Amino acid sequence: MPGSSQNEFQTAAHEYAHLVLHSLGLKLPPWLSEGMAEMYSSVHISSASSLIGTGLPTRTRTLREEALIPLPQLLASAGNTPGGMSRKEAEMFYAESWALTHMLFFSTGYTEHLKQLWSAMAAGTLDADALARIYGKPISAITADLQAWVEEPKPGVPLEGVSAVAANIQISTLPDLDSRVLIAGLLLACGDLDRAEQAYAELAKERPNDPGIPAALGTIALRKKNPFAAREQWKRAMQLGVTDASLCYRYAILAEDAGLPNREITAALRRAIELRPDFDDARYRLQLLERSSGHYDAAIVQLRAMRSIPTGRAYAYWMALASALAETDRRTEARQAAYKAASFAKSTEERISALQLAYIADTDLTVQLSRDSSGNLQIVTARKPHGSEDWNPFIQPGDDIRSLTGTIRKVECSAGKITGFRIGSASAMVEVALPDPTQVMIAGGSAAFVCDAEDGRRVAIQYAASEKLTPADGILRGMQFQ
Repeated sequence: MPGSSQNEFQTAAHEYAHLVLHSLGLKLPPWLSEGMAEMYSSVHISSASSLIGTGLPTRTRTLREEALIPLPQLLASAGNTPGGMSRKEAEMFYAESWALTHMLFFSTGYTEHLKQLWSAMAAGTLDADALARIYGKPISAITADLQAWVEEPKPGVPLEGVSAVAANIQISTLPDLDSRVLIAGLLLACGDLDRAEQAYAELAKERPNDPGIPAALGTIALRKKNPFAAREQWKRAMQLGVTDASLCYRYAILAEDAGLPNREITAALRRAIELRPDFDDARYRLQLLERSSGHYDAAIVQLRAMRSIPTGRAYAYWMALASALAETDRRTEARQAAYKAASFAKSTEERISALQLAYIADTDLTVQLSRDSSGNLQIVTARKPHGSEDWNPFIQPGDDIRSLTGTIRKVECSAGKITGFRIGSASAMVEVALPDPTQVMIAGGSAAFVCDAEDGRRVAIQYAASEKLTPADGILRGMQFQ
């Protein structure tokens, strides 16, 4: 802040210290928070050298003219904040908080115990008794040391110099309405939800088309555990063109939890992605909705647009992609994605599921005949190799299928019905039974036969071999005329 007066610079350094401490997630008691901010406000920066921890004349004068606040009272956090004090009380609070913090940080006999002080603060026990235990002396002795420290000169600790950076500073007046928006945002950031809600409600009357206001009101409602109100406010924010991608995503989650129509949820997710193309969480949730709606191509687009796949999500990601690819008949890619999913499986069950998906990508659903436990024929679903033209639905699970290519040497009959065939080749003769002519796949020629005749046509047959069948070598399952 080149060109600023010392008072302006000191105030800025004080508030900047608060910003840094707050960003670290520290929950300091009021006296230590203000004491540290005041201590850091004493910083002097130049290109040659810098100083931190020098004296503050105004604070020192206050301490010399007024009686100190009793340390047990100063250290008590409850109800002891500058916001609830008179101007005179607040001045003394700031001054004494600075002097005590300065002594604890810089005075010999105290600075050696900073680690214990910090541990006590983190445990939430930084009261008068804790201070006495840390420094091994009664609180009255610490008070006496503090009174003496007020009179001590404070030269500060030297630091390296910092070269000035040329900056074009522009100062402008903030309009009243913008100032109120800023204050409302600060109230929300500080967690003062009731005052923030009131401030934004008043602003909503004056700025009905500002998407940031219902966005903030929705955040307040969610923090107050009112998801219905949050959803309604965020819905309005989206209608007004909000540009916060995270808000759009959170609205989509609330809308999904509330059972709103998919079109509203997908619209919110698409808006989030439009605002932030690398929003992988939004893309992943959107592809789930697209797949559940049967929009597999759209799901593939979202999955492939994701920038990074965390290891914890890799299995689910590749399974989702394999499933969508299989549904769009991109079988090779689906199989590859399924094998990729298998490589990320964390259990035997997951690996089996991935390999089953790869198998599905390579096969087509069909039906075939099977026998139940009573030996009755029934139709069951099965899978055949994709593109296979020689799939025989009459082959039953458990069949020991044999093949032979030869000529029909004899058509076996009984009571005028065909009961089987003798098929001979140059090296073998096979007799196959035909218990049910409707359970044989015949292709490539006419199924007309003459009983007890030597048909002579050349065929390739499939039969289920069985050692128990006499005199037949098996049961005919298929016959392809050559």
